[in-house]
Amino acid sequence: MHSAFTMKGSQELLQLIEAYDTIAVFRHVNPDGDALGSQVGFAKWVKHNYPNKTVHLLGSNDHHYSIYPMMDDVELSGEFLSVVIDTANRPRIDDERYMLGKQLVKIDHHPEVDPYGDLQMVDTSRGSACEIVTDILRGFDKSFTEDIANTLLSGILTDTIRFSTEATSGKTLASASFLIEQGANISKLNQDLFTQPRAVFELKNKIAQFVEVKEAHSFIVMDSERIAEVGSTSKQIKGFVNVMSGVQEFGIWAIFTQDEDGSYEGSIRSREYTINDIAQQFGGGGHRLASGVSKLTKENVSEIIEILAKRSIGE
Repeated sequence: MHSAFTMKGSQELLQLIEAYDTIAVFRHVNPDGDALGSQVGFAKWVKHNYPNKTVHLLGSNDHHYSIYPMMDDVELSGEFLSVVIDTANRPRIDDERYMLGKQLVKIDHHPEVDPYGDLQMVDTSRGSACEIVTDILRGFDKSFTEDIANTLLSGILTDTIRFSTEATSGKTLASASFLIEQGANISKLNQDLFTQPRAVFELKNKIAQFVEVKEAHSFIVMDSERIAEVGSTSKQIKGFVNVMSGVQEFGIWAIFTQDEDGSYEGSIRSREYTINDIAQQFGGGGHRLASGVSKLTKENVSEIIEILAKRSIGE
């Protein structure tokens, strides 16, 4: 594990924040709650404590969360600091303008595959990027608001699946406890993040009819025809990978969705078997028990399914 999350690194970050009038905050494509929570929470903290600074949120608005603000539609000019959060490698950064920043900071908790940035604050033992951001910011003699605390706690809750993943640690709970002390409402966040409209419930049931099982590996393959049949989109469906997560007999589960260009994206999850090495074989990556891969051919999908099936029984 490489960890640059040190007091020295934190002070370097604070010096960079104070040195720039403009700060642009980035995260990965297809953002989850942790990517958005850490990006938005960091930006809100900077804006709250340094109201005269210009802080931009960069990236697409292509996600299903309603609790986060829209990203900024701006032109970047002049000198600015780029801060990239929750993104392991440069190709996954949403908005290539991060390269235009005079200096670049990386804050992340994924396995290191691309050590980019002038300042790297990476701790792969942490359950979420939001808890790293929380612990960095709480170390400064600055203030939090209830809104900042709620935003950062949202990412901890989503990436640890409400403190249920193996990456949840005492540090995770300590970070969450601090945010609750700052006014975060964990009950309301759980309602906002984990309840669903009836239409989504019914869509999940439609998708579940396509579950297949090989050994202890369950999987769903949604080609364009099936996506049209259920009346949804590839991006929405890929977020339903955990529709198979509560079955004891399924040690590994995955969902593969066909994009408009004909290629497939895969979201893979596991209860105990390491899967990120398999995702890496096909150009993807992620955490030990939660990984993703994109730009797959139909043949790649079949190959991954076979490999995952063997892994699901310990081979």
